[in-house]
Amino acid sequence: MKAIIMAVGQDNRMGQNLQKVLYPILGKTIVEYIIEAAFSAGIDDVTVVTDKNNGDITTELGKIYPQIHFAMHNNVQECVNNNDDILILHDDMPLITGEFIRNLTEFYNLSNPDTVVVESCTPSMEWINTGIYMCNGSTLKRGLKKLDDNNQREYCLTDILEILRKDGCNVQVFNSHVDTSAFTKINTQVELAEAVTHMRKRINTRHMLNDVRMIDPSTVYIDDTVKIQPGVVIYPGVILEGNCKIDTGVTIGANSHLKNAVVGAGVNIRQSVIFDAIIGANTEVGPFAYMRQNVQIGEKCRIGNFVEIKNSTVGNETKAAHHAYIGDADIGKRVNYSCGAITSNYDGKNKHRTVIGDDVFVGSNSNLIAPVTLGDEAFVAAGSTITDDLQKCSLGIARSRQVEKLNWVKTKS
Repeated sequence: MKAIIMAVGQDNRMGQNLQKVLYPILGKTIVEYIIEAAFSAGIDDVTVVTDKNNGDITTELGKIYPQIHFAMHNNVQECVNNNDDILILHDDMPLITGEFIRNLTEFYNLSNPDTVVVESCTPSMEWINTGIYMCNGSTLKRGLKKLDDNNQREYCLTDILEILRKDGCNVQVFNSHVDTSAFTKINTQVELAEAVTHMRKRINTRHMLNDVRMIDPSTVYIDDTVKIQPGVVIYPGVILEGNCKIDTGVTIGANSHLKNAVVGAGVNIRQSVIFDAIIGANTEVGPFAYMRQNVQIGEKCRIGNFVEIKNSTVGNETKAAHHAYIGDADIGKRVNYSCGAITSNYDGKNKHRTVIGDDVFVGSNSNLIAPVTLGDEAFVAAGSTITDDLQKCSLGIARSRQVEKLNWVKTKS
């Protein structure tokens, strides 16, 4: 069995400088969903048909699916053998499924026609041609040759079907009872948004059937690439993108946004933004924490409200409870990183790292001027600006002594 996906022609109705089939829908492009539907139906021989204006399509899809083939629209015959069974799909129907394709191929194999055309029933009970076909290779090549003879340079499959009927071919109809929305083509931003709505419901339903609890699934957006274990609780307004992996027992609070995040078992996230981070088991995050760019948090940590972490590692049982910045740092285990503490990692030209050992106490409103290293069990006094390394178990105080001027207010007035 061979699948041919027609991705021919430019469509400018979407209003942006992007090939229509490369528009994203929850983590994958439109055409990726069609390719993967074919794969999931057991069809591993897939050819995408393009024209000279579709170089972006071949470039992008070639990176993701090196096993698929490409053909120019005027050379389709060259990728078809007479004894092939061919499934013809359109490039803008991302809602078709592998199950639908399996049912269609089963019908085709049992009825043994020259061609099968798929029809779908609209809500008004009208049967319409979906533009999806199956036929054998010799029949397809015969129809394509007739189009060439008529000088029709853009292949129109509807015309091929009419040609084959007039030529006496055995054309049968497969009446699909899949919801007609699965066959709706995407030509406008409105139709793209509708497809996102359908796909979101499909993805969320799949996770809920796997024992993921969603308080309000109509407000949750999860990319098709995200992996979630049973026992996770997701509150309203959550967005999960990219290659997120969420372990069992995790709670993701309202309005949190995660992208490419790996979250360990039992983690509790409240109203936070987490990009490109790994979070160890049983850690508390948020509310209003922000992690970005190569962050790794250990187990049983506390990353509290208004804490930002960038390009850093944080050891097990370390706490940064509130209002702090950790950038370009390696922090050990059981560290107390107090309110208002920051790593001053940028000197105006280069970024530098801060290294903090195990069991260190960093007092409130401390500035750690990188590059700097704090040894195990070191103690930084509140309000200090640390510019030099601290040895193990030492106390660092870097602030002016307090001066009290008696009766100063009265003498000033």
